[in-house]
Amino acid sequence: MWPVNAIVKVFHEDTPSLRTQSARITCARNELEPLQVAIRSLRALSGVSVHISAPIGPGGAKLSKWEVGVVGYVPIDHPSDYSSSTSPAYYRKTASGPGGSDGWAGMWPDPLLPAASFDMAANQTQPVWVTFRVPKDARAGDYKGALQLRQGSKTLVTLPFSVHVWDFALPEKINLKAVFDTRQGDSMWQLPGKTSEETRTAFWRFMADHRLSPDRIQPEPNITYRDGKVVADFDAYDTAAKIYFDEMKFPHSYTPGAFYLFGWANLPDVRFGENPYEGIYPYAGADRRHLRPEFKRAYQACLKAYWDHMKAMGWADRITLYLSDEPFSTEKPIIDQMKAICEMIREVDPSIPIYSSTWSHQPEWDGYLNVWGFGHYGLVPVSTMKKVQADGATMWWTTDGMMCTDTPYCAIERLLPHYCFKYGAKAYEFWGVDWLTYDPYQFGWHAFISQSTGPDSPAQWVRYPNGDGFLAYPPGPLKLDRAVPSIRLEQAREGEEDYEYLYALKDLVQRGKTASKDVSAGEQALALANGLVDSPCDIGRYSSHILPDPDRVFSVKVAVARAIERLSRK
Repeated sequence: MWPVNAIVKVFHEDTPSLRTQSARITCARNELEPLQVAIRSLRALSGVSVHISAPIGPGGAKLSKWEVGVVGYVPIDHPSDYSSSTSPAYYRKTASGPGGSDGWAGMWPDPLLPAASFDMAANQTQPVWVTFRVPKDARAGDYKGALQLRQGSKTLVTLPFSVHVWDFALPEKINLKAVFDTRQGDSMWQLPGKTSEETRTAFWRFMADHRLSPDRIQPEPNITYRDGKVVADFDAYDTAAKIYFDEMKFPHSYTPGAFYLFGWANLPDVRFGENPYEGIYPYAGADRRHLRPEFKRAYQACLKAYWDHMKAMGWADRITLYLSDEPFSTEKPIIDQMKAICEMIREVDPSIPIYSSTWSHQPEWDGYLNVWGFGHYGLVPVSTMKKVQADGATMWWTTDGMMCTDTPYCAIERLLPHYCFKYGAKAYEFWGVDWLTYDPYQFGWHAFISQSTGPDSPAQWVRYPNGDGFLAYPPGPLKLDRAVPSIRLEQAREGEEDYEYLYALKDLVQRGKTASKDVSAGEQALALANGLVDSPCDIGRYSSHILPDPDRVFSVKVAVARAIERLSRK
């Protein structure tokens, strides 16, 4: 039994480390921190169980809250990429080509199953996670405990470990928005004996515990436009919003889906009973710069009713209008269409944040969009990023297709908050945390789905990267009473906590400079942290490229924590 950096995925074929046979993790107060342990036996073992001796620290203080999880494995048939086919629906479709990740076909670790006992096959390594939850009032210092693997009353092996608690706490407030689309569309997510609303609330709580935010509040308000008047029912929406914002403390929600208008090369959707242009879809010959007046009146009246309500409830500062997904920003009709729509929205209130996952930068949309979704890996030069922000717009990362199962490290999940911190992005968004096309425990890949990118584009069949769109596993197939995190989701939370370290240290450095104090230790630690990530870089499906040495993440974390403690004492 030996410790393994929790960013690193452990495979059945992995052999024991010859390094230290004790383990050490560090964390702040009000932080969760995982200890990953790999176990291997020369013979098969049934009914083995994990037992933890509570870590004891300064003055006999104990850390008493932890969860044990056993890492499960899913089959992958082909390295991740976007596979496509134009064959008829009744043709069998398979992934082909070299793939677009540094992975391979085989069994891959991903679901973190809530269990403390399991069976072991001979000569097959099995990872186990112990996640410690350090309370806000924990005493700082070193806590020593032990992890034992037992079979019945017999202890098979013992691994000593220590938990170092830093002398500061992470805040309750989330300072970086990590936004994951939450659908709950498959019946596998339904909790036994619970309503759909109760199931959704439980999943929100699961997300909040990981410091991640769902994309929007559900159920959405009922907003209609009749005879020139808005009719709106916010009762169910407000009930959910109070749970979402007040109880869960989520920092973000998109506007309701009725205000989203188009993606790719598509035309704006019909909204509130009105077509966006004159004529019949696809509105041949329409001037995309001029929306139909009736469409504008209906959309603006409904948006104003919603926006005024959110301001009255005190929630408007957490709302972003998600307007368009991956617009084809080099096509003149789409350029014009975006401008017209943004103008329409800004006439309602110029302060409304208008977001589009553009990936690249389209200069003609400067002054129209005010929240840009850029690709973090170099699609936009750093100089352009800085200019966009200097001109008053906000920058997010949009990251579809990167958090795949079949890459050796949970690197992009851990590092996206570092990219946010270094380059000034206020959020990152990922298009799915619970989107399923198969039972994910049985198949680690997706089905081919039919999609078209625009009115003039033929439909084609597309298979998304393995694990793309879901970072949690449903309770249904295993008859559980809660969602199951993946190790990728766990590292997304760890990245959010890293950001809080960096945010706190940057604040201490700035305040120290104002007070003419020596802040060199803090500046050095921040520089070390910024050295972890760079743009341009490879995409997230190549984790071994963007993070060749996973241990650096933890050496940086320790340096930042020590600097926080040092500057806090001055």
